Amino acid sequence: MMTAKVVNPFKELQHNGHMYNAGDTYPTEGFVAKAERVFFLTGVHPKYNKIYLAEVAIDEQEESEELVLEHPKHTGGGYYELSNGDKVKGKDEAIKAESALKSGE
Repeated sequence: MMTAKVVNPFKELQHNGHMYNAGDTYPTEGFVAKAERVFFLTGVHPKYNKIYLAEVAIDEQEESEELVLEHPKHTGGGYYELSNGDKVKGKDEAIKAESALKSGE
């Protein structure tokens, strides 16, 4: 199971519109945190320019292959490969670019 600390309030549409406040644990009881969603929420949101989750914890007893975030993948020299094959310099820039890809922008 994957959990994280909420650092900025947001309404989670994937959790029936549940409102998360700073300091809450994500996900709330009765919901599951999907790796892709956690990855998106820990990156800088392209529209609101803030992150919503931090301090991600993974329960080691869960299936690791479901929890591994494959992209952006560090390729060396400060470059990261995105899921579409593009290469971006800088971790923060790569996270932003991957988040934009996953959100369909």
